[in-house]
Amino acid sequence: MKTLKKSGIILLIVFLAFVALGLFLNKQEYQLETEINRPVEEVFQLFNDHNRLSEWLTEVKSFESITETEDKVGSKYKLMVDNDGKIVELIETLTGYKENETLEMDFTAGWMHKYNHFTFEKSDNGTKIIAKYSIEGTNPFARSLFLFFTKTFQEIDSTNLSRFKTFAEKQPILIAPTTEIEIVN
Repeated sequence: MKTLKKSGIILLIVFLAFVALGLFLNKQEYQLETEINRPVEEVFQLFNDHNRLSEWLTEVKSFESITETEDKVGSKYKLMVDNDGKIVELIETLTGYKENETLEMDFTAGWMHKYNHFTFEKSDNGTKIIAKYSIEGTNPFARSLFLFFTKTFQEIDSTNLSRFKTFAEKQPILIAPTTEIEIVN
């Protein structure tokens, strides 16, 4: 009985320490980059094409608009995502949008709040995407838990950027329309 009581006390202390860790943690942050051999305008357009989202974000099962604003900022969307066989609802809110330059969004789902900031820059080979991410739990337990899963989130986001690069680079090359010159005799 004494052993059981000591084990229970030790488990309680470990659990309380774990939750207390979440009281002092705010969010986990990381940054990823990729180069895409396409012009910025095309990359930005493909990245924001909701109708083709599932071609590179294969986990997305549905994407629907909740509200859209004229300048995009404040627009809300509902995504249904397959998370290892379990369908999870994500609510995306656009918090920043500057065409061909930046895209910022917040995601909420259950215990998670995730912020993504994408910068699109012209590079020697086409476009460089700089992606900054932060993730935090909505309660001390979730904040503690996400501390141990930051590497997993980073791997998922890295895979998604890699998939987007492959998707964008395999698209047909868009040739700008030319103006015909009329020859007068």
